[in-house]
Parts: sequence; structure tokens; C-alpha cells
Amino acid sequence: MGAKSKHRRAFLSKHPICCFCAGERLAEEVDHVPSRVLFKSRQWPEGYEFPACTKCNRATRLDEQVIAMLSLIRSNSASPAEDAEIQERIRAVAHNHPDVLEEMKPRVSQLRQASRKYGIQPSKGETFMDLPMLSVRGPLVNGAVDNFSRKLACALFYKHTNAIVPAHASIAVRWYSNLQIDNDEIPRELADVLMEFPRLERARNNLQDQFFYRWGISDTKSMVAFLCFFRQSFAILAFVNCSISFPTAPEEAHILRPYTWA
Repeated sequence: MGAKSKHRRAFLSKHPICCFCAGERLAEEVDHVPSRVLFKSRQWPEGYEFPACTKCNRATRLDEQVIAMLSLIRSNSASPAEDAEIQERIRAVAHNHPDVLEEMKPRVSQLRQASRKYGIQPSKGETFMDLPMLSVRGPLVNGAVDNFSRKLACALFYKHTNAIVPAHASIAVRWYSNLQIDNDEIPRELADVLMEFPRLERARNNLQDQFFYRWGISDTKSMVAFLCFFRQSFAILAFVNCSISFPTAPEEAHILRPYTWA
């Protein structure tokens, strides 16, 4: 038996229940959250493996390609190696999600609106269509982010509480583009609540330039909040509330449930 097989069997023996479908199924596979595809050379942080049933492990397979592409989109210029990685991620999305790329092409009206809101103007001799912006508010992109965020919230809840998100829990998700982050649209008061910082390393190599988050937990462990940053590209704010109802949720948040399968 190889080392990987031994590791898998030992891990599933220690974590026998899927942490993504409210504990409805036995764990069959080891899931990496965030996905390995989001990291350079697929070197993900140590300690970010999670027990998953086959359905939950496969639930975000295509969505993770969209997330990996989004995580490489940022305002500053990329190195040749990073540019090649971006092109590889775009090709993967083009092959499996061609409608996503079409949806991300902004309309002139969207560019004009963003220009007014953020004070970004075309350079001399350019039009609004030349502005370096993409549309990320369409249903396909947001569906991919929601699906990925649900798994991310369940995984991080499991890691920091040693408990599985129950079926009746609510997961509130709100995400921010790099343009919104740069313009300080993430509520500053979150800093007073999310005061915990994890170590994100592999073989002593710091991976926080690729993925970083801060988190906070209530005294009863019934509510946990996470603010996760993916490179310089976007951030996901997620609240897990184990109460029957969700009394408060971030503005414009989507309310989700753990994965449930018939």
C-alpha cells in the first residue's frame, strides 16, 4: 500500500463522516479546500484536508475552475509565469464553461456605471470598452462563487469548531471584487469581530499571498464568521449560523444551506 493510500485510510478513519452534507453520509474521499488548483504548483496549505462523500467532493469540481481563474485576475501586471497560468485557467473555463466567459464581457452601460462610481476614466483616445474591467455580477459567475463558498464555509467551520454544520444551519455569503476591496467596501468593523488568523504554510513556505483569512466565533460556537482573501483578486465573507433562523446577514448576502442529497 502506497503512502497516499495509507494517509487516506488513516484520515478517513479519524474523520469518518462527510463534513459538507450535514453529516448525512459517510466520508469516502479526502477533499482539499480551497482546491489545490488555486495554488502555485498545486501546493495547498497543510491541514486543509476535509472528509467528504463522493457527491460533495464532486459538487464544486467545475466551479473551482471558475474560482481559480478569478483568483488570478488582478489590477497589477503579472510575470510571464503567472501570465501563462492565467491563460491556462482561462482555457479550462472556456472548455467547460464557455458561457461564463461570455457573461463576463461587460456592457457599455456597466462600464459607464462603474466609471461614475469609482472615478475611472478611459485614457485619451480610448473608449469605455477599453477600460480593464470584467463583469462578475452575472448568475453563472455568482452561482460558481456560491457553490464554492458553501463548501469553503462548511470546511472552515469544521476545522475551527471540530463540528459539522447541521442541516438546519444557514450560510450567508457575500463576496467582493478587487475593485470593491480597493475602494474600501468591506466593512471595517469586521476587524473587531474577526480577530483570529491561521497559519497557512506548506513545508514552511508561507502561502498567504495566495489565500488568507481571518475568522471569529461566538461564545456558544453557534455562529462563526470568515473573511477570506484570494490573492489580490477577490474576497468572500461567510457567516455560518447554526440557529434555525438567520437574524442578521450581510447586505446583499446569499443565504445557503449545507449540501443535501436525495
